[in-house]
Amino acid sequence: MMARATAQDADPQTGTEPRPRGRGDRDLVDSLVEVLQERISTGEIPAGTWLRQEHLATELGVSRMPVREALRQLQAVGTVEMIANRGARVRLPSTRDIMEVYELHGVLQAHAGTAAAELITSGQLDRLSRAEAMFRQAVDELRAADSDPAAVQRRWHEANTEFHSVIIEASGNKLLADVVESLHHKVPRNLTWIALGSDVRRLERDAAEHAAILDALTRGDGATAGTLLREHAKRASELLVRTVDEIGQETTPARRR
Repeated sequence: MMARATAQDADPQTGTEPRPRGRGDRDLVDSLVEVLQERISTGEIPAGTWLRQEHLATELGVSRMPVREALRQLQAVGTVEMIANRGARVRLPSTRDIMEVYELHGVLQAHAGTAAAELITSGQLDRLSRAEAMFRQAVDELRAADSDPAAVQRRWHEANTEFHSVIIEASGNKLLADVVESLHHKVPRNLTWIALGSDVRRLERDAAEHAAILDALTRGDGATAGTLLREHAKRASELLVRTVDEIGQETTPARRR
C-alpha cells in the first residue's frame, strides 16, 4: 500500500479535484504511473481492462486525485485510452502501433549492437551468456509435462530484459536506454509472451536468435550483430501483429446480419 496523498479541497463549482502541484504530489503520481505501467506491461492488468479510479485509489491507499492524474499520464504515452462517459481502459495497441514501434526498436537495437561489438566488456558478455542460458532453460521447462507456465514466463522476461539491456548498456549511449524504454510503454511486453509462449517452436527460434546475436558480439562482428537485431525486431513485429489481430477478433462482438 502506498502513502496516502495529502487531501486537497475539491472545486466547489465542478466538484473535481485539482491536479497535483507540490513535489510530494508529483512524486506520488510518478510512483502510481510506474506501478500501473508495470502491472499493465506484465499482463497483470490485461488489455481492455477498465481502470476504475475509486477501486484503484482504495487498492493503492491514495485519494482519487493522484490516480486520475496518473491515468492522464498513461493516456499521454498511449498505454491507456479515455472513453467518453465511460472512463479509462487499458489500450490494446493497434497493428500500426506495433509496426511503428518495432521499426524504431529495430533501428535502435541494430545501432546499439553495432556499437556494442567494439565496446562490450568481458563482464557484459558473461551477463549475455547467462541470459542466453536462461532462454534455453525456459524452452526446456516449457517442454516438460509438469512445467509452470507462469514461472517460465518470468524466466523468459528476465532473460529478455537483461539481454537487450546489456546490449544497450554496452553501446555506451546512455540516452538510448530511455528512448527504448519509452517504446516499451506502447506495447505491453506480456503480448510478446502471448505470441511466443503458446508455441514451444516459436520460443526455440527466439532463443536461437538470441544465441546468434551473442555469437556475433563475442566475435566483435558489429555488422552481423546489427543485422541480426534488426531482423529479430522485424520477426517480433510480424508475430505480434498476428497476435493482436487474433485478440481483436476474439474481443470484437460479431456483427448481426
